[in-house]
Amino acid sequence: MKGIEIVWLSKTDLTNLNSGEGESNLIDIKKFKKNGIEYPYVSGQAMRYYIKEAIRRNLKEGEFMCVPDDKGEPCGDPKKCIACDLFGYMKTIKDKGADTRVSPVKVSPAIGLLPFDENSTIDFLTRRHKGTEKAEGDIVNVELGVNIYKVGIAIDVQRVGGEEKIKDRQVKIEYFIDENERKNRISKVIEALRFLTDYSKQARLLTDFTPDFVIIAFQDIYSHRLQKAIEFKDGKLDVERLKAVLRDVKEYSPKIFVGLLPGLLENEEEVRKVFNEVGLEVKTPDKAIKEAVNCLENSKL
Repeated sequence: MKGIEIVWLSKTDLTNLNSGEGESNLIDIKKFKKNGIEYPYVSGQAMRYYIKEAIRRNLKEGEFMCVPDDKGEPCGDPKKCIACDLFGYMKTIKDKGADTRVSPVKVSPAIGLLPFDENSTIDFLTRRHKGTEKAEGDIVNVELGVNIYKVGIAIDVQRVGGEEKIKDRQVKIEYFIDENERKNRISKVIEALRFLTDYSKQARLLTDFTPDFVIIAFQDIYSHRLQKAIEFKDGKLDVERLKAVLRDVKEYSPKIFVGLLPGLLENEEEVRKVFNEVGLEVKTPDKAIKEAVNCLENSKL
């Protein structure tokens, strides 16, 4: 196995997952434009943080993930630290420059698939001033929206738990942990999708961002092709694109797991039919993720 590719959709309630630059009295939502229409997004940096914290919350006894120091630098010990291994790091070394590790886990921004203006509102928040005799403060506008977000993860399986070394003018990987521990660390990334919680503003905008529709592919070739499988067209999932990409990916993916919650997609029956045509069974997202983890445990890396 050379790679694990994941793409999923998550429908949110009214929330603000990732704020933009804003103004003194405005907490906005990060947005991008496509064909002149604004859509919300959550940065890849924020998504990496959510996944890291989901892993951290569910560490077993004796497992270790470092906390960056006051300079924002991690421990830089990937053999010991799960985070430094999976997500990479850059650690400055006095008089030598920097020690770096490229992240084996790649994460995309979460892209909203529904237009922002048609699915948003403005909320009012009062910031009270301390030290004043009267209860007074500033009115702050907070942008909130509902949307369906698409997110992707690619795990470079061969580089988890190992370092690239040049020998005889060839790049080879030397592993510093055994295969069982490599599997354990990879499974933590997949399982984290079931437990995503640490988004911003959750004290008053409680949100679930776990997958409502997920596709997980175990691949013999490292590829990001699966990220193209999910696209909306006229408010519905584009089934022709889905079918075409799945057929491409199946050529080098011995195992593909699919999970879908009822009621998410307007053309749900068409989508289920596509998976049936390409020979993939549709289960719930939770069951698909669990089966992927179980399959990983019994696979050879």
